[in-house]
Amino acid sequence: MATTQPAAAPAVRTKQKYEFFGPPGAFVISTSISLLTYLSHFFITASPSVPPPQFLSAPIESLKAAFTSPETPLFSLNVLLAYVAYFLGLVLLQHILPGPYVQGVLLPDGKTRLTYKLNAIHTSIFILSVCAYGTYFHGGANWVLWTWLWENNLALITSLNIFTLSLSAFLYLNSHRTNKASPVVLARGGQTGNFLYDWYIGRELNPRTSLLPSFDLKEFCELRPGLILWMILNLSNIAAQIRLHPTTSTTPILSPDGKYVFGISTTIILTTLFQIWYVIDSHIHEPAVLTTMDIVTDGFGHMLVFGDLLWVPFMYSLQTRYLAFHPTPLHPLHLAIILCVHLSGYTIFRLSNSQKNLFRTNPTHPSIAHLESIKTRRGTRLLVSGWWGVARHVNYLGDWVMAWAWCLTTGTGGGWGVTYFYVVYFGILLVHRERRDDEACEEKYGEDWRRYTRLVRWRILPGVY
Repeated sequence: MATTQPAAAPAVRTKQKYEFFGPPGAFVISTSISLLTYLSHFFITASPSVPPPQFLSAPIESLKAAFTSPETPLFSLNVLLAYVAYFLGLVLLQHILPGPYVQGVLLPDGKTRLTYKLNAIHTSIFILSVCAYGTYFHGGANWVLWTWLWENNLALITSLNIFTLSLSAFLYLNSHRTNKASPVVLARGGQTGNFLYDWYIGRELNPRTSLLPSFDLKEFCELRPGLILWMILNLSNIAAQIRLHPTTSTTPILSPDGKYVFGISTTIILTTLFQIWYVIDSHIHEPAVLTTMDIVTDGFGHMLVFGDLLWVPFMYSLQTRYLAFHPTPLHPLHLAIILCVHLSGYTIFRLSNSQKNLFRTNPTHPSIAHLESIKTRRGTRLLVSGWWGVARHVNYLGDWVMAWAWCLTTGTGGGWGVTYFYVVYFGILLVHRERRDDEACEEKYGEDWRRYTRLVRWRILPGVY
């Protein structure tokens, strides 16, 4: 669904209602997703079966042994401090690196339009450059960062669980402040009065501080710490594959002394390139995120904090972690098919999102001026042709097709298809997200939305859903 933005339209207050089955759902989701991040570490090992046989035969005993293993400590204060330093370092880079200041869209309160400093692409290029320098000049696959990340994977998961819980608690408490220099704009969904639910869903819409008025913590977390760590973990997994399988890799790599001494499997290269480009693309198109549901309507609570900072880097890098342990050779034809799948998904994703963003920001642009739209009573317009005449969330289709490409590089995924968790989870997430958006739009536009859905029948996948 693509719309132009209204000039000024105050949000209509409606009775508060719960999503995700309310407080019990918030508790169950918060605990289960935390557990899943640990299971992703314990399930993907050197064992040819994923999960390992011992987890299937004696799951409780296996988990106890894994959590108490001296070889992989569950928690390390040094690891937690290292992550805090990484997080604060990215805050500093966002502050000192160049980037334009732009205004976001009008928020649901009908009067607030925030200013953002956009330089995520500069930050990611800087970080990747440091990684390239350290790898080439300081040990290659044995560079200290790569070995440290691999050896401390479990402790890093624990550290991020602690960090996200702490940040979520701070955000909830801080949303009750009365400082006039830093006023609070509350998210509609986070004002139920139930502590657990509001903490999870997010009470404040765009947490900021008067010390850095253009620093938006939600937009920062959406695009920087988690996405950049995702790229770094993928690169660390490549280095781990080189160390674990120095003689079985398939692609020769030139070492600093000019000799071909080791290699990397084609599948892990392809997966890493797919995912790094996905992150870089989001950073190049950073202005577009300012119009998304996450920024405009959702509060910043544990749901987004955990998802942005922990879930994304660890659960989305699951495929390359598997490939680090199990280099998976695929026939060139299979690789070509996977590449076509990814390019098809990316084409749908990027062209549809670009069309939507352009329609929202410059509806008279020659490339979209010919597209058909309907005018709503609010003064906005809804696209009913082009990409957005195909389906109301055709961009989700492209996103999901790309997810298949990332998983297909792992072959059978150890027999149980654990590496395909992402594509299943992501499909459920996109359907749920589409339903949330559809409900919000019907409430917002009323009869105009019902008229729109009669013109654009399909939600995500034309002819199916």
